Amino acid sequence: MFDFLRSERPRASSSKESSPLDALPPQLHAKVDDAMAQLHDAVPTSVRDAAAETSQRAEQAGKRFLASPLSTALLSAAVTAGSLAMYWRYFRRIRTADHITPGTLRWRKTLVGRCTSVGDADGFRMYHQMPFPFRLLSPVPKPAKSTETLSVRLAGADAPESAHFGKEAQPFSKEARAELVRLCLDRTVWCRVAHVDQYKRLVATPYVWLPPYILGRTNVSHRLVWLGLATVYTQSGAAYAEASWLRRLLMRGDKATWGLRSLQKAEDKAKRARRGMWSLGSKLESPADYKRRIKAERSS
Repeated sequence: MFDFLRSERPRASSSKESSPLDALPPQLHAKVDDAMAQLHDAVPTSVRDAAAETSQRAEQAGKRFLASPLSTALLSAAVTAGSLAMYWRYFRRIRTADHITPGTLRWRKTLVGRCTSVGDADGFRMYHQMPFPFRLLSPVPKPAKSTETLSVRLAGADAPESAHFGKEAQPFSKEARAELVRLCLDRTVWCRVAHVDQYKRLVATPYVWLPPYILGRTNVSHRLVWLGLATVYTQSGAAYAEASWLRRLLMRGDKATWGLRSLQKAEDKAKRARRGMWSLGSKLESPADYKRRIKAERSS
């Protein structure tokens, strides 16, 4: 590519030497050779000599380095260490929340996996998978054990409580769980992780791709709130979705509270349309009020 920097003037390609220029018509081929020769003549001799000398020294230094067994061993060790660091930071499969550290979430804010089961209406279990094509090496087992999956709690959404531990189920708890099953079960889920809570659950905003796909990913928390099957969670440990780079570029106002404001708008729309639990009117008991009442009854 930089043959014109050689000390000697470039020669026209001989008929015995193969060159990409051979595919050109003879007249154009001759013009290219003339242009290269003129470019060679335009470069000062001192520059050509310096470039040739630098190239020769670099080539000799590289040969000496590779000829040394110690240098080769050090280079191999550096490449191996770098590869292991890249694998550990970006590609390794995370089995459970016990394998997640603050450093993990600093480098891997989004975890991708397959939803293997749905518990309550605001949580599911996910089998974390490595990025493609490495995920082909770790197919999802059936059944997936709890020691191989991550427990995910929907960030920003508080769905009606199901019946367990002697508690009665809230209205629309079955509908909310059925919608979560429809959205996530046996699908690939992108979880934008905020933190790990005291119960070893990933508090995350899940995203899924749904037909017709051209509309982009579906925010599961936002979808449940919009349908009136969850309220906006504002208690301790609340976390919300972050705006995409495009939204941050175009939006006005406080970008840090975009996720909360987006959920509040979805909740207002569900209230006005009387969707889901909002159809109960004055009889509605929010999931937060329900949990406070149950806690008070148990303590009394």
